Amino acid sequence: MEKTVVVTGGTGYVAGFVAAEFLNRGYAVRSSVRDVSKLEALRKSLAVFVAAPALSRFGVFQADLTSQKGWARAFSGACGIVHVASPLGTGRESARELREVAETGTLNVLSAAHEAGVKRVVMTSSQAASTARAASGKIVLDESFWSDERNPELDPYRLSKIAAERAAWTFAENRGIQLTTILPGAVFGPVMSGDNISSNAILRTLLDGGMPKSIDIPFETSDVRDLAVLHRLAFENESAIGERFLAASQTIRMPEVARLYREKYPELKIPSKSFSNFTVRLLAKFVPQVRSLVPMLGREYSHTCEKSERILGWTQRSPSETVLDAAASLLSFRKAAGEN
Repeated sequence: MEKTVVVTGGTGYVAGFVAAEFLNRGYAVRSSVRDVSKLEALRKSLAVFVAAPALSRFGVFQADLTSQKGWARAFSGACGIVHVASPLGTGRESARELREVAETGTLNVLSAAHEAGVKRVVMTSSQAASTARAASGKIVLDESFWSDERNPELDPYRLSKIAAERAAWTFAENRGIQLTTILPGAVFGPVMSGDNISSNAILRTLLDGGMPKSIDIPFETSDVRDLAVLHRLAFENESAIGERFLAASQTIRMPEVARLYREKYPELKIPSKSFSNFTVRLLAKFVPQVRSLVPMLGREYSHTCEKSERILGWTQRSPSETVLDAAASLLSFRKAAGEN
């Protein structure tokens, strides 16, 4: 009998690749969506990476992270849950409000898992929950490091990810949930559709000529395909229970990404120069998309994935392969849409 895994946030970028990974490994997958009419669109997107026989094992159910309704029933009979969904808010919430939204969504899922008798949960957290101050220097962080919520460099989204993971660990300890958390960095890679690109948006801006200069920041890169594999490996390995796993240890800077794109696509208007850090901080006052990048200016610390590699046998693609594959995928969807 096939095993069923529930993947939350079915329309999300990472959740799509997690679902594909489990389907391709013989599992049945149920994904949460706010609107069940999205099922056919989801299947069409998944079909880019999942063959038809495996895709027949995919289904959805309606649920919202802000509500307790529908979760426990959907979890019934599942062998485990991969909790990927995370409320992003509207951008107008305060740090306190976004924290409450993130904590509530996580606890709604874990409470329903407990009610349904499902003990195994793998949760997508973020390296935001393992973030040092930019002035920390060239130190290497592992899973034992937790972000200091008093760090003024952390924006509301990063603070919400810390709070959600801490709430999950507290709940798991009190209710006997077999929890594992995965902490990705900047998630790049191929896309399943041109509309669902997540962090790849900054790469598309480079490719589209929408950025006159690059921003000299480091990306600790998680390839979305490798990230999906790490979720599955953690789910299947009992030694992963009760552990955190970092999912990015390789860094590529945005000017290097721009260089790779100029060499690969000389016909595109890819910037050859970078903004000064002073200019980036000034732009951040007026451009919300830039604001979240400011804490990365001058960052020299890094993370290690030694634990993921040693315990789970996980491997990573190089960042250059990841960003080039992302570009090829983004441009193919742009071409299919008839854009120049």
